Amino acid sequence: MRTHRIAALAIAIVLPFCWLDATYAAGVYKWKDAEGNVHFSDTPPPSDDKGGVQGQVQELSLQSDFADAKVSTKPPIANPKPNGGASVALDNFTLRLDTANGNHVTIGRAFSGKDCSQGVDVQWNEGVLDLKGKVAELQVADRFRNFGYRFVRGDADGAGMLADLHMDAELLALKFDVCDTIVSGSTYGTGSRAYVRVRWTLHRDGDSEPLYRGISAGAYDAWRPGGGTKDTILKALAAATDNLLGERTFVDVLTGSSTGPALSAAAIAASDVKLAVAYGNGTGSFRGNSEELLRSAVTVRTSRGHGSGVLIDPAGFALTNAHVVGGEAQVQVIVDDEPIPASVVRSDRRADVALLKFDAKGRRPASVARNEPHPGDPLYVVGTPLSLKLSHTVTQGILSGVREIDGARLFQTDAAVNPGNSGGPVFNDAGELVALSVSGLVNAEGASLNVNYLIPVGRALAAVGAIGN
Repeated sequence: MRTHRIAALAIAIVLPFCWLDATYAAGVYKWKDAEGNVHFSDTPPPSDDKGGVQGQVQELSLQSDFADAKVSTKPPIANPKPNGGASVALDNFTLRLDTANGNHVTIGRAFSGKDCSQGVDVQWNEGVLDLKGKVAELQVADRFRNFGYRFVRGDADGAGMLADLHMDAELLALKFDVCDTIVSGSTYGTGSRAYVRVRWTLHRDGDSEPLYRGISAGAYDAWRPGGGTKDTILKALAAATDNLLGERTFVDVLTGSSTGPALSAAAIAASDVKLAVAYGNGTGSFRGNSEELLRSAVTVRTSRGHGSGVLIDPAGFALTNAHVVGGEAQVQVIVDDEPIPASVVRSDRRADVALLKFDAKGRRPASVARNEPHPGDPLYVVGTPLSLKLSHTVTQGILSGVREIDGARLFQTDAAVNPGNSGGPVFNDAGELVALSVSGLVNAEGASLNVNYLIPVGRALAAVGAIGN
């Protein structure tokens, strides 16, 4: 079992510019879906023009409203072969909490005083709950076994190696409130409530491609005298595990009924990827061809948030950052406000480049520059910063310099780049693709320092084996 403790921030940090659905405040969102069902989660619902969300989305304060919030639940599906079939082990339970606050991650509030009226922030590094060792694994194991699944615990060295399937869990979001002065009638005591969001990855062994990758949430409300404290988080984790076991796709993979159909489209062999990348001749103009160039830029939406990308082949191949897609094999590409399924064909985490394949519907790809820009040359950054409503935003700057950072050769620019721009195209004055947005420096408050980094397009193409024609 491994946990990840986020290191404290320095004055300035380098952040990847993908807009992630992370825990930035102790709040939840409430909305209705197209069928009128009420949902609660730590992230806002996806919005579109097709009526996917009805009514007004409310952002609720955890301490005042969360007691009444009910996370959508799915009844766990019992193993059709009770205590039989494949065995599973939890190899890693990793913390992926809010990186914006470094080691001081605020996850909720601790209340005291009459009617719990006085509160202070609860921060993870204060030792709210130690998930090291076997604490999280015990909770997950209990839920799996409760519904007839074979769960192998690593009580002894190497015990987990005996499992047929292996699972990794990443804690993406955690919200926790506690009050030690709750009064109910003549009863007085401590109560708490918690919400967790976990990403699960199932594979045959540590080096194999995932058979399943998905996210589930869970909540537990013990806002009453004697309701407990730290155990509430574990009970929320148990609820998230139950929701995972209620997911038919996961159960089908776990029981051998499916080999992971959601991932089959991504299994395009590297040798089968043949791209028709076109190169420019330097005679065009970004401003003169901006309308067509903006059409080559796309928004990439994942289960964690969104980033940007650019079409480089008329057959529907697009480039983005590897950190945008993470470990997901299926994402969505949004073109003309229409979400289109896309497969992750290739992903190079070291280079931070990924190659997607989707139905481009006749769109014209961007042309690639034959020569790299020089310091002082104008650059145009295109992407979807901050919100899906801001797609095809253009900012202008210059190539400030060429840097080597952690062994990677990157372009530096002063052009405005924000979360959500990750993977988006950067054009030269001739309207030719020269780079992809990737990261930038921000201060402790999250404000840009106008020092942003780009991946040269030649390096991006080489990373996914797309040298072009």
